[in-house]
Amino acid sequence: MKTNLKISSKMHLFIIISSIVIAIGLAVGTICHFAANGFFNYSGSYADYKSITVSYENIDFSGSGKEPAVILEDICDKAFDSVKLSKPVPAYGETGTGGEIVYKFSKSVSSEELEKAVVAINDEIKALVEENGGIQLSFASAHDAETLLGGAMGISRAAIAIAIILVFHFVYFIIRYRFMMGVGAIIADLHNLALFIALTAMFRVPVTSAIATYAVITVLLTVIGTCFLFDRLRKNLKDEDCKKLNALELTDKSTNESLMINSIVPACLAALSVVLFIILSISSLSPVAVLAPVACALIACAVSVYGTVFFTPSIYSGFKLLGENKKAAAKTNKITK
Repeated sequence: MKTNLKISSKMHLFIIISSIVIAIGLAVGTICHFAANGFFNYSGSYADYKSITVSYENIDFSGSGKEPAVILEDICDKAFDSVKLSKPVPAYGETGTGGEIVYKFSKSVSSEELEKAVVAINDEIKALVEENGGIQLSFASAHDAETLLGGAMGISRAAIAIAIILVFHFVYFIIRYRFMMGVGAIIADLHNLALFIALTAMFRVPVTSAIATYAVITVLLTVIGTCFLFDRLRKNLKDEDCKKLNALELTDKSTNESLMINSIVPACLAALSVVLFIILSISSLSPVAVLAPVACALIACAVSVYGTVFFTPSIYSGFKLLGENKKAAAKTNKITK
């Protein structure tokens, strides 16, 4: 079935829609910045957290016949159960004479409950060490950590990557196509990136390091989509049958001809993300952690389709038609004179 979208004359409509969505995203993010945990819903490596760290020396458990980490995990499990704390997945570290076990908790967890768990863990370690006739060198302690986003390597690298892509995209388009097509491409990149950020803030998607990756993917999908769109537009400009069409009609024709490929590429990425989510949810101890990058992927794909199929053609054709009208007016004035 042949699609016949006529969207080039609706430039103002799409500008209004995009402006409203971005404004709502900024408003929600700003409100949450003061009333919640930040402009974005930070989680993973970007989230503030509380933790219990158990630093141990192997000599304290030398007479038990078990690995110190195994013994301490059992002790921690009992302590967490006693204060009704859900046990997070522990992280392990080793030193020359011992090691440490780190349990990370949400920022919302009560500090009093963590302190009670620490006391219970230290009491159990003390009793075990005294039973073996040793001196206690292993201790548990509670910590309150605040992350520093400004130094996040992922965000810095993503910003550099996006800047390079934008410059390359613009230069490539004005060389291969035309100047106005290069301007249209840059507007599409910035529009889709702003929309991605706004939707992420609006829907409170748990933000991990995946947001930096999918911000870059959003721009890359836009680059690919605009290449398909403007390549069809360039070919149609050279077609003798299309020379009678005005800017709106020519852009609509090119949009319809590139519609399928510009919808299929993001749709395939979205489908792949859902499949990976199902697979990783089965094997992951925390399916919620897997949900964040999948949500970012779905937003990136939706933004790419909207920005490439609807917003960009309408903006480009609007500018192009404005230029044609000015040329026509100048030509008329010249003839009149």
